[in-house]
Amino acid sequence: MYSERTWECRAFGQSTDLNMTSTVKLPEYSEKVGVNGSRVSDDGSVTVESRGGKIAGGHDGLAFHYTKIDPNRENFRLSARVVPVNYGRLGTQDSPQQCGFGIMARDSLGVARRDPFDPGFQELPAASNMVFVGVLAGDRDENTPQIVFRRGVENIHDLVGVELTATDVPGASKLVTGSRGLRMELGRDDRGFYAAVEKPDGTMGERVYPAGCEVNLLQQLEEGSMYVGFFASRNAEARFEDIELEITPYTPPAVMPELWRPVNHNVTPKLFLRSGTRSTGERYVLTLHGNKSGFVYVSRDGEELGTVELLDRHPANMTVELREGENKLRCVYDFPSGSITEVFSVTYEPCGYATSVVYASPDGKEDAEGSRADPVCLQEAVRRLAQGGTVYLLDGTYTQKLLLGPESSGALEAVKTIKPADGAKVVFRDTCLTSSANFWHIYGIEFSGKRSDLTGSFNVIEKCSFHHCDETGLVVGNGMPEGFQFAWPCYNLIKDCVSYGNRDKRNMNADGFAPKLGVGPGNVFDGCVSYGNVDDGFDLYNKVEKGPNAPVTLRNCVAYGNGIWTDPEDPEHVILGGGGGNGFKLGGEGMPVGHIVENCVAFKNAMAGFSDNFNPGGIHLTGCVSVDNEQQNYIFRNNPLSRPRGVYRGNKSIRTEESDWVDAITGDVDASNMLYDPK
Repeated sequence: MYSERTWECRAFGQSTDLNMTSTVKLPEYSEKVGVNGSRVSDDGSVTVESRGGKIAGGHDGLAFHYTKIDPNRENFRLSARVVPVNYGRLGTQDSPQQCGFGIMARDSLGVARRDPFDPGFQELPAASNMVFVGVLAGDRDENTPQIVFRRGVENIHDLVGVELTATDVPGASKLVTGSRGLRMELGRDDRGFYAAVEKPDGTMGERVYPAGCEVNLLQQLEEGSMYVGFFASRNAEARFEDIELEITPYTPPAVMPELWRPVNHNVTPKLFLRSGTRSTGERYVLTLHGNKSGFVYVSRDGEELGTVELLDRHPANMTVELREGENKLRCVYDFPSGSITEVFSVTYEPCGYATSVVYASPDGKEDAEGSRADPVCLQEAVRRLAQGGTVYLLDGTYTQKLLLGPESSGALEAVKTIKPADGAKVVFRDTCLTSSANFWHIYGIEFSGKRSDLTGSFNVIEKCSFHHCDETGLVVGNGMPEGFQFAWPCYNLIKDCVSYGNRDKRNMNADGFAPKLGVGPGNVFDGCVSYGNVDDGFDLYNKVEKGPNAPVTLRNCVAYGNGIWTDPEDPEHVILGGGGGNGFKLGGEGMPVGHIVENCVAFKNAMAGFSDNFNPGGIHLTGCVSVDNEQQNYIFRNNPLSRPRGVYRGNKSIRTEESDWVDAITGDVDASNMLYDPK
């Protein structure tokens, strides 16, 4: 049956073009750049190799050797011995990320990548429901085979909430690179999709039917078409031997299974408490935040306390006199299309010490007074602090995390502050800032060794440094739930901060600053400097399954020397990052976001100075300067999704030495821009 079918190979999806940043950058493997395809040997075995693409949560980029069947009439069983030839970026010891290979079925193919290649074009993300048995983002040498499936794709242009699930195949042998491989099979029968993998004794394991892989999983995008075959993605090469394909009749069930669908959180009315749930003062500023314009009527035990008017998704507040202990504040949120009710609990814990000013030190005691002469420990200072108060940090090295939870939030017009006391040098060594709180001003603190995360809103981080961290210096984002942009970290100001020397174990992900993966409206970086990080200087990446970030404003910022990491203990030890090295990476995965970049500078980064990174949105780039970056100083490409047009004014590109890299800006570009073209 296998030899009787028509088989084709297609490379498609994001990063299968010549613009990928984390595939092959090493000169000795330059002939592998852009290799995505299959080879059929005389013995009938098929080798699929990919030096580009990705397996992401909501879409793929891969090389796929496939045949087409009719899912309305046919079931299938495709089996082969899967032999991994190479898994991971050549010339490195990096662990594979977004890499995969195996036997796959899917309900849609992406548009075949351009041939011949266009160096200034980026391929589209290719979304489908799919299932495969093989390996995904594991180790270079030895992996447990997995069953991986994606569900929830109804519209390839709206992938918010789409779900990717990967589970180990129970009882399967390990798949070892360079070995004789393992026999695997993938199929569908009238029960649903299944997979099986060879066991350690050489026999085939039992068929596994993953929950969620319903019989009609792959009958959603292309009527009458299901594609089955062998794939490799990103940095993988695998050989498929002794191939067997069996086609059997399909009998549809009397009642078709109901398929899982993602939830559109973005349209759900929601009211948030943005002030804290603990108070050490009787007088409490209640701050509320909603995604519908309307009124909130606040009461406690039947007693009316007041009304808050919410406008344009901005917070508003009122003052409440708390009772000692728990206060259950009933908030009825009325808006034109309806009403919801939330009950927020705020606990009033009177403190025997003054709470508007609290001093902390590295060796402070929990039961101390909190004065400069008798400081408390860090977390006790945070716990005691009243709305509108300040924690002063005394001189020294702090080894505990600065943890600010939502219960410790300040309030609109009553922001909490933490900063060094006069003359103090404050260092958080081998630890970090982790804040899901709102309304804090964090000032003048040095963080090193660990990644810092800000998931709260309405905060100011000023004159802080983040360096030699084990991942990105400072991440602003990772908002939840998917698609609910209003609920994500919003209206944070990162001002006059610096992030440098950050490196992760894989040499691929450590940026300087990363407002990415779930960023709400109103976030601003002003006067920040990012240099010498193993990945990008500023990374504004999206994921399609989370939905687009809100626009971020980057103003008066500098990025240099990123993508090249230097060991602070041994300056001769230099590592070329495998993930990127752009100065300003302004998006990703085809999500249109109109970021605003003003008066920023990028120089001598390992990739581009300013890159759209496949953001087809209307970026505004004004008054920027880009100098001597390894690739383009500016790369804002033409692609099929470019909408609306970006606006570019007064940007300068400077080369002190001749380069083969040509700047490219597509959009509203006038004569005030000076771009580089060696011709």
